[in-house]
Order: sequence, then structure tokens, then C-alpha cells
Amino acid sequence: MATRKEVAAYAGVSVATVSNVVNGTKFVSEEVKQRVEDAIRTLDYHPNMIARGLATKETRHVAIMVDNLKNGYYTEMLEGAQSMAGEYGYIVSIILSDFTNQTDTLGIASRGLDGVILATVRAGEIQALMKQKACMSQEDLRVEVNYSLGIREAVASLHRLGHMKIAFLSGLKLAEDGSHPRWDGFRAACKAEGIRIDPKLIVDANDRQSTDEEAGIEAVQRLLSQGSIPTALMAVNDLMAIGAIRELQKNGYRVPEDISVIGCDNSQASKYYTPSLSTIDAQVFTLGRSMMHNLFCEIKGKPLEKKVIPSKYIERESVRKVTTKQN
Repeated sequence: MATRKEVAAYAGVSVATVSNVVNGTKFVSEEVKQRVEDAIRTLDYHPNMIARGLATKETRHVAIMVDNLKNGYYTEMLEGAQSMAGEYGYIVSIILSDFTNQTDTLGIASRGLDGVILATVRAGEIQALMKQKACMSQEDLRVEVNYSLGIREAVASLHRLGHMKIAFLSGLKLAEDGSHPRWDGFRAACKAEGIRIDPKLIVDANDRQSTDEEAGIEAVQRLLSQGSIPTALMAVNDLMAIGAIRELQKNGYRVPEDISVIGCDNSQASKYYTPSLSTIDAQVFTLGRSMMHNLFCEIKGKPLEKKVIPSKYIERESVRKVTTKQN
């Protein structure tokens, strides 16, 4: 394997110049930089990343903490983040908050990571524990998805199809302080369409604060127990929507003939479920790339770029025009 000294000799420069090109630490003219890069390719030189980390105090290693990997939202986000990290020459570790206690969290911070993205509902709590500069939540990274656009399209479409009794299923605590953008978007869309929100059609958080298929099943059970049957429902994500469809069918309701269903996030599963699931596309791959890009800006001391990612409604087989009389 070629050494840095051999690269320097081949390019006709000093070892320090090769180091400057590899690490990007000092200005090097384009002509000299090109000679060094040609030498690196010709000799198949690979920098010693451990030695480089000791010299620069950079590990070129970052992490993303997510709640779980059962939700396709997180896997697609991770794919986007990894694609951006690869362009910067970084490796990415995945940390599951569901299996991380307070001691583990503090241990993560001590492992010399250059930065951590907290893509978890526990972001505020964990960030306070870790207390490291480049430990940032989505909000800190100035990246957000504008869910209101896609949700407004979805509710408007339901209204055009005759739906006035629309339920909202959430596995997380509902609040009106801006901390639940999907709920905020739903309320605003209903108001814009002149649709009254019936409290009996709103299902708040479960005990686990979870948003998986089981949460969707439980939400429909609670909804049906309240005795007010909607003609359509919107779930906080695709997993809950799929669980909701299963429980509706178990109780004799047809989707979409009796009740239309909409999810959120446009997961891979939503396309192939039967019926295929109408959903809100939040461009989660782009979200992951944008968060990772801004994490690197923070690490390098560069200004963060404000990024607002638009969402859009994708209508599939799970939505149909109202055919039953509404009370």
C-alpha cells in the first residue's frame, strides 16, 4: 500500500502539501492539487483515517438517533442521510432510542462522534443529556417538512368527494403549541374547507406514545367505542393507517367503500398494501439529506441553510366518494 511520502515524491511536492490536499487544511493551488490527486489515484493511496482523526480531532464518524426501524419513515430518512454522508466521506451509525437508557446516551456522547442527529420524539431530553455542540435535532438543523401543504390537498380532496365526518388518529399527544405539525395541518385544513372537527372523531395518544400498526388498531378500537363513525379518517403515519384498515375490516367495514383512509409519509408499504394507501408524501429521503448536510455545516462552522421541504397528497385506492348517508 502506498504511503503519503511516496505520493509526495510522485507528485514532486512535500509531505505537508499532500496532507493539506487530503485534509483540506490549507490553500493549495489548483495545479498542485491536481498533481497530488493524480498521484493518489495512480498509486491507489488510502489515507490512514485513524491517524488523521488523531491529528485533526475529527473521527469522520456521525450518528443518527431514531425511535425505531419498523417505521419506513426512518429507514428512508437514513438512506437520504447516508447518501449525503458518503459524499462527505463520513460513516454513519444508527442509534435506536427505544433501546437506549440515560447511561447509554451519555456513553454515546463520549465516543468522539463528530456529530449526532436526533430524529426522535425524545430529542429535547437527549440533547440536554449529551450537551455536545454538534448534537442537533431537526429543528436545530433548520430543516422542516411543510406537512400543511399535503394535508390541505388531502382534506380538500375528501371534501370534494363528499366527506364531512373525518377522523384523525394520533399515537402521540395532541397539542396546539406547534409541536404536532400534522395535527396543526389537519385542523387548519378542516377550517379552510368548512368542516367541523368532531371531538368524538379525534383519537389522542396511546400509553406507549407509539405510532405503529398496533397503535392504529388501538386507535380504531377507541374510535368505534366512542360511537361516532366517520366516512374518512387520516392517520398520523402509514403504519397507523395500515393498522386502522385491518381493524376496520375486522369490524365489518370496507375500505374505501364504507370508510376512506389516508396515511402520511408515503412509505414503500403504502404502495403495495391492499387497497393501496392514499398518503402524504413528505419527501423523507430529501429530509435525511438536508439534515446531514446541515450537520456537516455545523461541524465545519459554516452557516446552516434553512430548508423547508414541501409535502404533497398522493391519492390511491383507499379513498372513494361518499356513498352512505351522513348523520
